[in-house]
Amino acid sequence: MTNLLTEQAAQILAHKIVSSEQVKLLESKAAQMAGCSMFELMQRAGDTAFQKLIQYWPNAQNIIVVAGNGNNAGDGYVLAKLALNNGMRAIVVCQDPNKALQGVAKQAQSQWNDAGGLTLKFTEQDFSKFDVIVDALLGTGVQGEVKPNFQTVIQKMNLSKQPVLSIDLPSGMNANTGEALPISVIADVTVSFIAVKPGLVTGVGKETCGKLSFADLRIASEFFGIAQSTAQLVDWKALQPIKPRTENANKGSFGKLLCIGGNQGMGGAIRLSAEAALRCGTGLVKVYCHSASCLAIASGRPEIMIVDKDLETALQWCSGIIIGPGLGQDPWAQQQFNDVMTYLKKQPKPLVIDADGLNVLATKSDTKALLDTFTQLPALILTPHPGEASRLLGCNIPQIENNRYLASKTISQKFNAICVLKGAGTIIQSNSPNPKDRCWVCTGGNPGMATAGMGDLLTGVIGSFLAQGMYSDQAAVYAVSAHAEAADRIALQFGQRGMIATDLFQPLRAIVNGL
Repeated sequence: MTNLLTEQAAQILAHKIVSSEQVKLLESKAAQMAGCSMFELMQRAGDTAFQKLIQYWPNAQNIIVVAGNGNNAGDGYVLAKLALNNGMRAIVVCQDPNKALQGVAKQAQSQWNDAGGLTLKFTEQDFSKFDVIVDALLGTGVQGEVKPNFQTVIQKMNLSKQPVLSIDLPSGMNANTGEALPISVIADVTVSFIAVKPGLVTGVGKETCGKLSFADLRIASEFFGIAQSTAQLVDWKALQPIKPRTENANKGSFGKLLCIGGNQGMGGAIRLSAEAALRCGTGLVKVYCHSASCLAIASGRPEIMIVDKDLETALQWCSGIIIGPGLGQDPWAQQQFNDVMTYLKKQPKPLVIDADGLNVLATKSDTKALLDTFTQLPALILTPHPGEASRLLGCNIPQIENNRYLASKTISQKFNAICVLKGAGTIIQSNSPNPKDRCWVCTGGNPGMATAGMGDLLTGVIGSFLAQGMYSDQAAVYAVSAHAEAADRIALQFGQRGMIATDLFQPLRAIVNGL
């Protein structure tokens, strides 16, 4: 598959996501290959974290490092010593100040003690009295529920209301999923070392880690030479530009998209999808809707063709299909869904299923017949939010959010489809057999997008790119990234609050034209 990223972005190792198990297994070997001892690596980590501290809080003079019992604590001791050497007041708090750490962390602890550093118990300091809290409590090796005494310390950090810098990841977070175990530090800044861990960039983990910074500690080429990334970070600026149109092109050159939805009283959703498809360059867009919605959908946008009868003729006309926005789940909706599946069994075409299309899909008991149809399609993209994903998998929303990677992968495998699991850090999970082309996480987007119609608009963008001939992985990645970029441009100009879906039309048009 053609690399989606620009050549420059493909070389940026911060785009690669690697599991915590691989980091733990391979970091010492990579350091050895780079001629770096594990203690020197720890010093680099502590120094990098300290540089981030003074970057984000240049006036901080009173630092408290909350240390655990592992290598994260060692990084914290290195940082504390650097703070002391730079004229700051720094102390370390831990469970037992008289307990010696193990391995290279012991060396960092000894150097802190030799420098005259003060180490106290967790309970002996009021965290709210310090300018910055450095979270060096727990690292990536946490398995299962955090011990009660450490839960108390995490809660104390969170209740202090002071800025928190987390080393490698917020303590109490599952590094691979972002799930709290059962509580995690809420950081303002997190510095991730060696490789970006999966849990830091999607769902609740993306929020918990605050501003995410990455440092490869100068062993990147060695580490990524032996490690395999599990996913890749993407944003619009990192993608190859869309090829310009040819001079002699006509409207038929850029696809014919059929948008199916708009049940009685729900015409707005499919209208958003259709107009988004037009704004992203689709040559011809037609909406098949309930007769009661025709006027509402057509008003003010004469470029959208409207039909409410003879679905099969509309299906024959198009080069790509989206179904779901405003579809509903009543008998009319069920009939349209069934008719589309019947047609696609005979004449496979690219298909995007969203919104109520996913809810109808979740109710189908004859999944074998559907899967037989899905397997024949040149492209199938499902775009659930966590609620729709939970219905597709027969579980609850917290189960989806606690492991978004597993949820998206399970949906992809169950339906032999690309799954776009929407939310903070939208995941695009491919059904490609190539392990290098399996999963992307979008870094763009903002909370202003949590408003009606945003998902319907995204569906239109995906359908547009499919109808214009992009292959399925590319269409999904480009659409999610363009959608997020448009929202970020609006937020930058006007702020997040008050953003509505139609605000994105103008920047979307600029984005797909390379502006």
